Amino acid sequence: MDTSHLNKKMFLRLLIILILSFLILTSISLADLQEQELPQLDIPLVTTTAGQSPGALMFYMLAKRAGIPCDREDLLTAQMLKDKAEAGEPYRTLVITTGTSMKGMGAAGVDIDAELRRIKEVIAEAKSQNITLIGAHIEGPARRVDESDAASIDTVIPESDIILVRNDSNEDGYFTDAAQELDVPLVTYEKTTELGDILVKMFPVNE
Repeated sequence: MDTSHLNKKMFLRLLIILILSFLILTSISLADLQEQELPQLDIPLVTTTAGQSPGALMFYMLAKRAGIPCDREDLLTAQMLKDKAEAGEPYRTLVITTGTSMKGMGAAGVDIDAELRRIKEVIAEAKSQNITLIGAHIEGPARRVDESDAASIDTVIPESDIILVRNDSNEDGYFTDAAQELDVPLVTYEKTTELGDILVKMFPVNE
């Protein structure tokens, strides 16, 4: 019996199954993205972090890659928002990423209490200027593990006009429940690579 021939046939069948599985999963992911009614937002856009985790940097890089102008201020203050408005270039959209990093806060010279005070002041100023606030949890469940993460989330999400979350952070339905209670849009995605496509649709700056 020619076992090499059988092995080749088995390999080809396995390869076909893998390719079909990939295509099915990709089509499902794209379909989910297309079904979402994504809000249309304006620039100027700025992102900051409620906890000095890399989320704001991640968002900034994805926005830039998608061709969306975006400022990043990890220590954004209410005064910075005021200065921008007084200069005649007020921000229209603010993205605050949630989840904390003890290493990041240490490097920035802040603790969680100081960080949350800053964020509360930023949110108050954003609301006074009618800046659209996106509460974003985009680093996955690793940023939902302790009291500091919870404090970051609980400070930002209830004040958000839009909630943006990666699905694996929402397995307990927290963000779904919050969006329903607040009556605000919930934007979800499976993989970080999908977020760029979402941003292009939410910020149609190139049209």
